[in-house]
Amino acid sequence: MSVPLKDFSVGLSDSIHAALEAESLAFDKTMQVIAREILQEWADRKHHAYTVYARRVLSNGMQGELPGLETELPGSTTGNAGIQRKGPKR
Repeated sequence: MSVPLKDFSVGLSDSIHAALEAESLAFDKTMQVIAREILQEWADRKHHAYTVYARRVLSNGMQGELPGLETELPGSTTGNAGIQRKGPKR
């Protein structure tokens, strides 16, 4: 079973379009599949970089979370995407 996909549209320069088209023809994949693979690889690298950063922060005894980026509470439907802020209410 495949993962449900979200629709996303973006404008491309002529050179990016040409590169995607060339990859599509060379590897018999749609341009959409190639773009999705590229974005997945980018997201994986970003996730890995943040994981390395978080481990280094913790190993050096520094604060584990960045201010304002506290974790979301499961099932939260608040207007601020479930972020719990510390300190006085505004």
